[in-house]
Amino acid sequence: MLPETHLPKGMRGVIRCPSRANPPLLSVTWTRDGRPLELDKLPGWSLRPDGSIVITTGNDDALGLYRCTPYNSYGTTGESRPTRVLLKDPPAFTVRPKEEYFQEVGRELVIPCAAHGDP
Repeated sequence: MLPETHLPKGMRGVIRCPSRANPPLLSVTWTRDGRPLELDKLPGWSLRPDGSIVITTGNDDALGLYRCTPYNSYGTTGESRPTRVLLKDPPAFTVRPKEEYFQEVGRELVIPCAAHGDP
């Protein structure tokens, strides 16, 4: 697990539980700030078959320290290292391309586009 997971503010985000399982993964449980994470009580949150959490809209509700515990038919080797979920502004255009461009065949076409963001 990475020490930090960045989610884009106001957009869909994913918190992954990196695991390998043989036999295959059966389930994953999550904690946030040391307490069990009850996804059914969080509107717009869901669990993928690979154990990742999908958050429809990244906001302050997602902030915290997360750990996951993957299980297969043999059980588990335990809880993951923690990842701190942080919100980041999504990239934004500083120069947005136009909707359409026209140019004669064989001539150069330059489409300006610039953005800022971290990362």
